[in-house]
Amino acid sequence: MVIVTHRNADVDSVAAAVTLSYALKLYSGTNFDVCVPEGADAVSRRVLSGLGFNIPESEKCSSRRVVFIDVSSPTQVEGVEFEECSLVDHHSVNTLVERCSPRIYDPSSKATSAILAEVLMLSGYAIPRNYATLLLAGILFDTRFLRIADSRLLRVTARLLDIGADLEEATHLLVQQEVPYAERVARLKSLSRMGIYVIGDRYIVTVTCVGAYESSSLKYSVEAGSDVAIAIASRDSVARITIRASGRFVKDVGTPVAAELAKYLGERLGGSGGGHEAAAGAAISRNYIRGLEKAIADFFELRGFKMRVLDRGRWMEECA
Repeated sequence: MVIVTHRNADVDSVAAAVTLSYALKLYSGTNFDVCVPEGADAVSRRVLSGLGFNIPESEKCSSRRVVFIDVSSPTQVEGVEFEECSLVDHHSVNTLVERCSPRIYDPSSKATSAILAEVLMLSGYAIPRNYATLLLAGILFDTRFLRIADSRLLRVTARLLDIGADLEEATHLLVQQEVPYAERVARLKSLSRMGIYVIGDRYIVTVTCVGAYESSSLKYSVEAGSDVAIAIASRDSVARITIRASGRFVKDVGTPVAAELAKYLGERLGGSGGGHEAAAGAAISRNYIRGLEKAIADFFELRGFKMRVLDRGRWMEECA
């Protein structure tokens, strides 16, 4: 059995996966490999290395049985072959949950690391200090340093601190240091290609085409003023769509808008998608990129927002 996270795994994913591997070995005496399709992202590698953990492999993810960690749709683990699956996840939209059993699925939880911490504590496991710090880092990452915390999450966080999790170390490892040259170039390219749209009379949607560092580019798009930021990365015949929504917009619409948009675009444009209320992704056929603008407009029109173009940009020409 192999424990599999989503591709380009973030800190919440790898923290939960590595900790589950430890718990299963403690319970059964058997090693369980952790596999990350396309590898862990830069922040995850820094956190794992800083806490003394090995970086999970990005190969050999296929197995007769897999445990998906923080995975919401098949597109996030495309290429992973399996016969049976289990699941631990918290995404508000999940298209794998009915297929995998047993499963621990709780969309009300703020992070998969929080779910795993709760389960281990309730089961009587003694979580070592370095694993407690790793789980805390996963929670901090997925909740934007507890900015979207609720009382349940704060109780879990407090218990992790009580058993030795190091808040200062987790925070230090998560804070981005110098931005690599390639990442800075990707951000600037995303801005130069960006299309800008308005939905309703005050919400801004941006769409861009990038070759790498989608999450980093979207983070700065939202900070610059996007209410919904969309990045497309073309890979051969497949276009990968990554979506971020501002906290203000999620609160105003009152639904998991990023996850719903990803699911809608995936289903309409020959693929699939899902994710969180403010962060989601989809994969579609590259042949459908030219229909993406209309699909986005139709999605928001179904929710009562008319979309108009401020600046179409060059994203479609670059990605199609």
